[in-house]
Amino acid sequence: MSKESLPLLQETVIFTGSKEPLEAMDRVRNLGGTAIYLPLIATAIRQSELPDFTAYEWLIFTSRNSAEAFCMLDVPVNSKIAAVGEKTAEVLEQHGCRVDFMPSVYSADRFIEEFPRAAGKAPCLFIKGSLAKNTIASMDMPVDEWVIYETTLNIDNAKKLAAIKNAVVLFASPSAVSAYREAGGDWQGIKVAAIGHVTRDAILQNRGHVDFIPEKYTILDALNEIVKGSCLDE
Repeated sequence: MSKESLPLLQETVIFTGSKEPLEAMDRVRNLGGTAIYLPLIATAIRQSELPDFTAYEWLIFTSRNSAEAFCMLDVPVNSKIAAVGEKTAEVLEQHGCRVDFMPSVYSADRFIEEFPRAAGKAPCLFIKGSLAKNTIASMDMPVDEWVIYETTLNIDNAKKLAAIKNAVVLFASPSAVSAYREAGGDWQGIKVAAIGHVTRDAILQNRGHVDFIPEKYTILDALNEIVKGSCLDE
């Protein structure tokens, strides 16, 4: 088989997010590559008192993890919902929640530019993980935060990753970057894909390099960039 028909032939692509990306991994294999799942972060729902959801006109979600944890509560909510990212919205909609707002680019930075124009000064609740940045809360409008899950770094997996060479490694969050660096990862001998400019910036701040970054911040779009790059390497 040729690189033309199997563009990822002899390529290894490593996914590091908290959820195994089955569709993307299948696509890697179908294109001739080896797909490895090595999560660098883990999440666990925090047991805490529920907020009064009726006090908020908007609920904000910026990750699939927060959406999944919220949907497990199975509580009736009449608030409008804002989501960052297709997968986040998909989880909410699969559980019967209508998503009323999504930014034009799936990033918190673009969200805080566009969302106030849609919501005005309406009271909002940002439902987040323990390591989420305070970007959403920085908006000039009433935003409360509720931590629904804890995020921990998987240093054992990060050490395994730090020893791997000749692979493309896909980072989807600054937390994954932190785990890799804490485990001694030095960016040598790997190509690096980043989902989103925040993750890209975290990699660069940690003296890394970014070989692939998609315009649309999804795993499948990042994989498309990897495929294009492999074709150009022929």
